[in-house]
Amino acid sequence: MVIDFRVTIEDIQANRVMGMRRKCMLLVLVGAVAYITVFITRFTNQNSFTQRIREAVMDTVVQNFSNFPKVLSTAPVSAKSSLSAKQFVLTKSMTESIKKLYAHSWDKVITPYNPKYMIDGRNICNVSPPPFLLFFVLSLPKNTGERQAIRQTWGSVASQSHTSFNISTKLMFILGQMADGMLPEKVLQEEATKYKDIVQADFVESRHNLTIKMMTGLRWVKTYCPSVKYILKADDDTFINVALFSDYLLKNPNINNKTIHGYLYPNGGLVQREGKYAVGKKEFPSSRYPAYVSGTSYILPFDVISDMLDLAERLPYCPVDDALITGVLRSILDVKIQHSSDFTHVLNTEISPCRFDTQIAVTNIDTKCMHTLWNLTTHDESIDCSQSMYYDKNICSIFS
Repeated sequence: MVIDFRVTIEDIQANRVMGMRRKCMLLVLVGAVAYITVFITRFTNQNSFTQRIREAVMDTVVQNFSNFPKVLSTAPVSAKSSLSAKQFVLTKSMTESIKKLYAHSWDKVITPYNPKYMIDGRNICNVSPPPFLLFFVLSLPKNTGERQAIRQTWGSVASQSHTSFNISTKLMFILGQMADGMLPEKVLQEEATKYKDIVQADFVESRHNLTIKMMTGLRWVKTYCPSVKYILKADDDTFINVALFSDYLLKNPNINNKTIHGYLYPNGGLVQREGKYAVGKKEFPSSRYPAYVSGTSYILPFDVISDMLDLAERLPYCPVDDALITGVLRSILDVKIQHSSDFTHVLNTEISPCRFDTQIAVTNIDTKCMHTLWNLTTHDESIDCSQSMYYDKNICSIFS
């Protein structure tokens, strides 16, 4: 059962007699609410202003009378409420968090994510021992070269024959379908059969569908990789320095908590209403996103995936996937963020050789540069940062 914590004028008036028998303060505030409501409805040409006042009044009533659950809500809330994958329930704190972001809350599924898999990759995680970590890579069907470069470089540590990376790891690529049909399905199926690391669903690849892509991938993880502890989300033009990443996993004291790790934008970001990153007010009515991490690469614990999927289906669709997942959903579910500048949000053109040794992830990498970086990290080549040739230079332009 989903509890509705929204309070209306009719609720208060219907319980006015009961309130008079309780406390004088309850009677005074109920009368004040009724007076303010009548007053503001006179200004019908100021609907948005009226709505904001009405919501503010209602929120005040909820906060001031939270000690009277029998009067103001349909059922009491247990402080020990827990979320389960079988029955997702919006707790009171979640509902209040949603109202802060959306001005009201939803108590039913309005944005279902029920993908149909063209290539389900169900055996990717069917190994012994089960993977501790999953490299979760977003790719396009046509990007065969990028996928191959990852398999031959940092993604190769997911191979069972690879022994230098002491963490049980698997690699998967999540893909949709190209609207122009540039890559024949037979070619992709042959690649999937050969490498056994591809998952493809029936959504159409586009910028606006990135959230569908992420939710489809997370649904796959929940269904077919339930033993994994963490996923490392990355794009197929991102290079991961696996040696530094391994150290981060093994040495970070917060890695076992329900915490997202990545490069934090502490102030969130303004919601763009125009341009290629435009988000409509129906999709996200607030003017600023909650704090979130760069979508270039981040660590997401498996323990939060199920709740994120269930909650996302109860909110309007938002096409900015990193802001939605690591910002909005994280904020409502009260999941923590561990900031690390090692999960870079900058492009590879801004990475100098002397800075690269501190970066777990670098983005905007072509396939040639990916092999260059892999050779540098695996052959322990020393770089003398006192030499002027390394100043203000791009690392791939020097060593390629």
